[in-house]
Amino acid sequence: GLDRPIQEPLTRSMSEETPDRVAVPLSRTRIGLMLAGAVAFVALGMLLITDAGSERSSIRYWELVMISAATIGFFGLCGVALAVKLFDPRPGLVIDREGIVDNSSGVSAGRVPWSEIKRFHVTAVKGERFLTVVVAEPEKYIRRAFFLKRPLMRMNAKHFGGAIQIGANALKIDFDELLDTVERAAPSRLSSGLRRRHRLR
Repeated sequence: GLDRPIQEPLTRSMSEETPDRVAVPLSRTRIGLMLAGAVAFVALGMLLITDAGSERSSIRYWELVMISAATIGFFGLCGVALAVKLFDPRPGLVIDREGIVDNSSGVSAGRVPWSEIKRFHVTAVKGERFLTVVVAEPEKYIRRAFFLKRPLMRMNAKHFGGAIQIGANALKIDFDELLDTVERAAPSRLSSGLRRRHRLR
C-alpha cells in the first residue's frame, strides 16, 4: 500500500504513478460508446411514442407511453451524466496517502478517507463486477451527493453491500487491473488478499 513505496510497476494505462499517488484516467472511448448507446435508447423511446399515436384510444397506447417515458427519462439522465463525464478532465480514480477519490461514474463518491473505509469487496450484478467500498457512515456520502444520485446510492447500500461502487467501465483499465491497483496502493489492512478472496467467491 501507500504506507510503503510501490515496488511493482502499475498498469501501463496509468496516467500518473508515484510512491504517494496513483491516478487512473477516464476512458473517453468507453464513455463515448456508452453515450452513443444512451442516445440510441432515447431515440427508441421517441420512436415508440410516435408508433403509439395510431392506437391512442387503446390500453396499448398508454402502455407504450409509459414505457417510452421511462426509457427516455432513464437513458436521458444517463446521457447527460455521460456527456458531463466525457469532458471531465479529472482522473476516474485517485489513490493516495489520504484515501481514494472516486470519479469513476455518474454516482461517484468523491474523496473517501482511509479512516472511514471498513473494507472492500467485489459485487457482481448481471455479470458486471464492481469494487464495493464499505464505509463506516454510508449516509454521510449519500447526503452529500447530488439529490438525483441519492436514490441510486441508497439502492446500492441496500442491495449490494455499500453505497459506493467503483466499476471499470469508464476507466482506462479493466476490472482485474482495478483490483491489482487497489491491492498495490491501498493500506494492507484493506487490500490484503483482495484478489484471492474474490477468486474464492
